[in-house]
Amino acid sequence: MKANPRLLFFLSLASVFCLFPLRDSAGKEGKSIPFHLQQKEGAPKLSPAQFSAKVESLIMEQTNAAREGKKLSALADDEILFKAARDHSQDMLQRNYLSHFSPEKKSVVDRVKKYQPKLQRSLGENLHTISSAQGLVDPVAVADQMMDDWMHSPPHRKNILSKDYAYLGVGCASDGQRIFCTQVFGGPSGK
Repeated sequence: MKANPRLLFFLSLASVFCLFPLRDSAGKEGKSIPFHLQQKEGAPKLSPAQFSAKVESLIMEQTNAAREGKKLSALADDEILFKAARDHSQDMLQRNYLSHFSPEKKSVVDRVKKYQPKLQRSLGENLHTISSAQGLVDPVAVADQMMDDWMHSPPHRKNILSKDYAYLGVGCASDGQRIFCTQVFGGPSGK
């Protein structure tokens, strides 16, 4: 009997995710799937805050470039969404977890309501983290890797290319060796 190549592919993919889980939602340590971030050396040394701000800007630009490539309107900056995204990234960095829910079970809706109590719009969220024992030195490589990963993940790609969203806040936090980034998408008010 001949093996089904599709079935073998999905079984091997499932075994990878079972054997090498990312951090779970409770923030416990897990093994990560190894990859090598291709960073260019020689760029001016940025502080973690400067590095985070540069990655935020690049992700915003690349998100709108991806939308433009699909003939979708650009997402506008939104200060409330930015604050919610930055707060969540800082919290994940400080408490070492990666999840759409904080350890207290607060969601993106709770984080946005902190700044907009009468929330009347749809929301979406993408998360990513990258670490390098040698240190993060190339914001372009980090933003490129995050966008590439998101665009190759159907639910993340769906958020980036959704016609339901009109606004975006990108917030990142880094300690020099790790960076956590959050995209918070928002629909128009009342939607």
